[in-house]
Amino acid sequence: MTAMSQSPSKRSEKLNKVVDKVLNQILGQEATQIIYNYLENNHRIQKHEIAKKLDSFNHALEEYLGTGAVVIKKVIEENLEIGELENKGADFSEPHKILKLA
Repeated sequence: MTAMSQSPSKRSEKLNKVVDKVLNQILGQEATQIIYNYLENNHRIQKHEIAKKLDSFNHALEEYLGTGAVVIKKVIEENLEIGELENKGADFSEPHKILKLA
């Protein structure tokens, strides 16, 4: 299966993994779990739903981390770009656009 023919659920799964990886790298395991708890308790976003609820995730991240969310989103964006290059054209354009900073 080529990256371009991946199902939306596979792309969502990859995006969720990138988000998890970045949060853990930047914040550490404990703080990442606190973020996931916050998302679930205050915004009804479970870890596996982040890709499907990107607008809400972005809002919640900004609400919780303030300007620190900019760093998180930038690193997620960079990881998605690297993944696109590695997968020779994986179509993450929609999540990528949503994560882009205004």
